[in-house]
Amino acid sequence: MHSTISRIVRNGAVLVLAVSLAGCGDSGPSTPASADGPSREKPVSIKVGDIEGAPASFLAFGIQKGFFAERGLNVELVRQQGGAAIVPGLVSGDLAIGGSNAVSMLLARSRGVPVQIIAPGTSVGADPAKDFSAVIVAENSPIRSIADLAGRTVAVNTLTNVSEIVLKASLEEAGADPKSLKFLELGFPEMLPAITQHRVDAALVIEPFATIAASQATRVVFRPYVEAKPNLAVGTYSASESYIKANPGIVRAFQEAAARTAAHITANPEEYRTALPAVANVRADLAPKVNIPVWGTRVDVESLEFFADRMLRYGLVETKPDVSAATHL
Repeated sequence: MHSTISRIVRNGAVLVLAVSLAGCGDSGPSTPASADGPSREKPVSIKVGDIEGAPASFLAFGIQKGFFAERGLNVELVRQQGGAAIVPGLVSGDLAIGGSNAVSMLLARSRGVPVQIIAPGTSVGADPAKDFSAVIVAENSPIRSIADLAGRTVAVNTLTNVSEIVLKASLEEAGADPKSLKFLELGFPEMLPAITQHRVDAALVIEPFATIAASQATRVVFRPYVEAKPNLAVGTYSASESYIKANPGIVRAFQEAAARTAAHITANPEEYRTALPAVANVRADLAPKVNIPVWGTRVDVESLEFFADRMLRYGLVETKPDVSAATHL
């Protein structure tokens, strides 16, 4: 497998892998499933990467509840800083499936990386007060509105990803110049110190980091996911095309287990909150204050088109990504 990867180039936050499709027969880190897929009697072990914070807590909760085991999957969760770091693991076979923001996956596809979206991840509703993302600043910061971010430096978990799109879309809607934004890549836990040390003017964080930051002399300026588009579907789960082809039963089992987890959290949000100290390392006293993402059971193509349009508008790509080709549903 490794002989088929001709080069690895760091460009922005995305690791671009030029992959020879003819040689990508490696099915990844698990035993190929039978025609009927894995089962409790014949389980399969897989590694799944996901972004630290709310995305990974979803997967951890589903594992804890046994929803993946019910479908014959022994899932090892590998937490990552951002979606761009997960893409190479999918192609190399180090990861069977990976959680990522939609922009990172569409950008990878546009650069020739053979990955496809197989299931939905995190989404938001229409109420800004319930958005699990937040742009935060120091309590005494002069930044009071979206437009005040023009010309400022904002910390994001990875460069050239969903954070850039939603921030630029929000500034454009507010009548400010989206091109004036500057970005600094930092892990979510590093963002609060960067604000207090004045290395950045603001930071885009997600839960539980937004709630943690709110208890430590910061202020929320706005909620960027809902501001960019109400009901925006931000997250995805993806796999390499070769893995999908070689392991349709495993992919189907993951889709079903993820949908089961989403339905359970939707019906039992307080149970999920109660589990946050264990699955997301959230202090018990903060867990009730955390904004919970919306998790659906189907990939939201409308949101993918929204991102694809703005990736072209803001210069992340030269040609609009093909949403249909990027999904395996």
